[in-house]
Amino acid sequence: SQAEKAEEGRCRSMTKPQSTAAYVLRLTLTLFLITVIVAGLLAFVNYLTADTIAEHTAEAARSAMTQVLAADDYTELPVSDAQAAAGVTAAWRDAGTVVRLTTNGFGGAIDLMVGVDKENKVTGVAIISHSETASLGANCTREDFRAQFAGKTGELAVTKDGGDIDALTGATVTSRAVTRAVNAALAYAGEVQK
Repeated sequence: SQAEKAEEGRCRSMTKPQSTAAYVLRLTLTLFLITVIVAGLLAFVNYLTADTIAEHTAEAARSAMTQVLAADDYTELPVSDAQAAAGVTAAWRDAGTVVRLTTNGFGGAIDLMVGVDKENKVTGVAIISHSETASLGANCTREDFRAQFAGKTGELAVTKDGGDIDALTGATVTSRAVTRAVNAALAYAGEVQK
């Protein structure tokens, strides 16, 4: 019958194979448009939150400064290219020296603040931010780990390297990174306090 032939022709046209090139082009354009839209949304969210993130980071840095070395006022100190290469990003002085450093741990950058008194002894260590593994390297923020540095001077090392800083269990790379940063802070403070 005429209706059956029309139905059969319609079914054949629906199952007709598409051109491979046209199909790939359509998929490529679709993925490209999705990527552009998502990238635009991410850029917009970053634009909206950039000031808030900067304020929170600055507040965390101010809080860290007072944790590691209590002072009435902090005078900013210069940082040379060689000191910047060692991880020093900023420094201030009053009753001692406060040094902000960035070091590479196991999971990425660790941003920390180290206080050093006039006798070139560590007064405290504060972790501002990190991207270390939870329950392992992230334990570098624990008070008992950071307290080991207080009162220390000279070249510090973890116990596995012959020093007296107990490394975090399962996070020796992070422990060495923090110790390396404290050593850089002590070296910087030793130079500026002469």
